[in-house]
Amino acid sequence: MSIDSKATQTRFWKKYMLLTRGRIDTFHAFEVIIEEIADTEFRTAIQSVYDSLRGGKKLSEALGEQPGAFCLSIRELVASAEKSGAWDDVLPVIIEGLEDGTFE
Repeated sequence: MSIDSKATQTRFWKKYMLLTRGRIDTFHAFEVIIEEIADTEFRTAIQSVYDSLRGGKKLSEALGEQPGAFCLSIRELVASAEKSGAWDDVLPVIIEGLEDGTFE
């Protein structure tokens, strides 16, 4: 992961989880999160992901276009959640992996 702060990425996933659990759709969740990201490099990556989503790509595909920001493990977990619908199980795993250093 070349984005300097795992904490920045952890905050992103926590916000995404909380917003979507609150029944905010993915597009609006990204719009809110983009407005709140202080790290300009990460904001640029998230904006690119958002633009790809608006263009019709799945989240896992959009994340795959930003390999410097999202490691393969995270991209694979997101792809799994897309197939299974198990977002409530997968998002906490992503957050935990970032917090404990499993995902580099």
